Amino acid sequence: MHDDDKEILEEILDGNISKYEVIIHKYQARIISLCFRYTKSYPDAEEVAQESFLKAFNSLHKFRFESKFYSWLHRISINCSLNYINSKEKTKEKETISENSGLNEGRREISSETPYNAYNMQIMAETIESVYNSLPDDLKLMIKLRDIDDLSYDEMTKIAKLPIGTIKSKLHRAREILTKALGKYIDDE
Repeated sequence: MHDDDKEILEEILDGNISKYEVIIHKYQARIISLCFRYTKSYPDAEEVAQESFLKAFNSLHKFRFESKFYSWLHRISINCSLNYINSKEKTKEKETISENSGLNEGRREISSETPYNAYNMQIMAETIESVYNSLPDDLKLMIKLRDIDDLSYDEMTKIAKLPIGTIKSKLHRAREILTKALGKYIDDE
């Protein structure tokens, strides 16, 4: 698989770390946008994106060039976003406990936290993975090429050796299956 970033990444790995700025400028908007989908806050998304770029840089020696660099960075960013959400939920929980300590002793109250918390995020991630893994191979390939590897339709036609209309149709069907499986999570938002 050809990766447009391979030469720059090899320069960075050879010690020219200033070249990492090129990578940041290239993907910054996309990564912030991705993180925003999880954090629902632009300042939080910027913070998580910064952490994602830092983690990717510190782990660059582990990148094996078996996929596109952006796919790898995308995965790191999702993990950082989920970790951020989880830690934010724990902080909220601790603040609530300390604010309410001594109040209503002996009486348990049901938390009014949003159902879209870290626990549900984990379940949703597991559901996505399970549904993705159960897709027929042709539909799984469409999701992988477009949504994970971030390929254009033209690149997908070359790899899958299918007409663009067929690719769009299969991709639509795969996304429809995933969306239906995630319906209860989408409705709870």
